[in-house]
Amino acid sequence: MFRSAAAKLAHNSTIPALGVSSDLRPLQDLILAEKQVLNSLQRLSSDLAKNAEALRIWGSGEGDDLGDILGASATLLALWASSISQFSSHEHLMRDNLKAIRTREENLDDLKRRRKSVGAKAEAAERKLSKMGPEHKNLTAQTDSLNALRAEIRSMDSEMMTEEAALGDFKRTTTRVWMGLKFGALLECSEKGTIAGEYGKLIIGACPSPS
Repeated sequence: MFRSAAAKLAHNSTIPALGVSSDLRPLQDLILAEKQVLNSLQRLSSDLAKNAEALRIWGSGEGDDLGDILGASATLLALWASSISQFSSHEHLMRDNLKAIRTREENLDDLKRRRKSVGAKAEAAERKLSKMGPEHKNLTAQTDSLNALRAEIRSMDSEMMTEEAALGDFKRTTTRVWMGLKFGALLECSEKGTIAGEYGKLIIGACPSPS
């Protein structure tokens, strides 16, 4: 219960090493870094939208010409803010993919811990059995117990080998997905930013100069 609670806290905390093995720390750091990017994008989108609205309101009181030009400019800035918000929504999907890797890693770590525990029990059972004579009343029961532990170890070893191989494939497949999302979102946001910038320059170019 404590391990589960500590792991949940570590998943949402910047406190180092709490409930997270050293092998998983770089992955956890990456998940937290993506969370910070997500928060930054959401703040930037919100700030740009507020800026666009403030620009529109100010322009509306500065005459028809400036009102029209700054109103159109505000619309473009608002559209760009929306594209950044869309970028941030992709970050959610990216983090979900990283969390899926983390879950598989944690499950494998748990299996290794259980394998170690069963191995220790088997060693203790073997030592106990070695001290029993052939006439000991518990010899058969102790032998059966040791054989059961050894069978469990063989099963766990096989499961670990299978999962380690599958996890390697899963990491590569999942990484292609989430990095594809990241660069796709970046490209989409950049293209919309370029469009907003180019049309914005054309609009501002129509601003009358003083005679």
